Amino acid sequence: MNELIKMYDYRSLNNTLGKPKYIFDIKKFEVYFSLVCSLLVTSIVSIFALTNMQDGKTDVIVTTTQDILLNATFGLLGMLGFIISGLAIISGTIGYKVTRQMVIEEKFKSLLSILFSFFYIGRFVGILIIFFISSYFSLGIRLPFNVYLYIIVCLALSFSLFFATFFSVSLLGTCINMFVLNYLYTTETIAPEQTNRSDEQFLDARINAITVILNTRFGVSREEFTDTVLHCINKDYQGEEREVLIRKFKEYYSIENHEK
Repeated sequence: MNELIKMYDYRSLNNTLGKPKYIFDIKKFEVYFSLVCSLLVTSIVSIFALTNMQDGKTDVIVTTTQDILLNATFGLLGMLGFIISGLAIISGTIGYKVTRQMVIEEKFKSLLSILFSFFYIGRFVGILIIFFISSYFSLGIRLPFNVYLYIIVCLALSFSLFFATFFSVSLLGTCINMFVLNYLYTTETIAPEQTNRSDEQFLDARINAITVILNTRFGVSREEFTDTVLHCINKDYQGEEREVLIRKFKEYYSIENHEK
């Protein structure tokens, strides 16, 4: 069991799924739009920092930035709760039959990749929270203010924040896709069972009809019919298979004791 769990930890899944690097895929909307937004925000912050540096108002820069970092940290904590809840709900709605059907169709890896996206962004947000808190306290250290380092850190943190936000929003679409996927595979797995059940009911109806005809037209009693059925079972089947058929025979005809 422990070995099975280790197969699906973060590192193993990362290797199994081909080391997906969502944050470096510039073709993704979450990445390039986050980059555009972070560049815009960094430009505004740079102007804010440079103008206040000229006026000697470094404390204003530090205080304002700390307020933003603190509020962003609380926002990230709420986002992390949303991600954990979403993963718990999705993993809870995927039943055994759906998972088994996907394994049969060799699509289990696709399912893991969907769930891994929650794992990935949850880990990313957790690390980002640490960086935000570290930056908050670092600004409180009385050191010479380096505006260039400030702008670089601002660009990195703002990009990470926008990426985490847009990626989390995209998971809403993933939740919808999982709902549809769950419905489709549940329908596929239930449909054959319903068909088998209807076939069994139709067969029972035919057997009952034959019994009624034998009884009314040929005077064959119920006891004679059941004795003949039991005789055929004993003659044509052996071992465990015969035991199963006899048990089903007794259950169907409500026979408690019968000689084999």
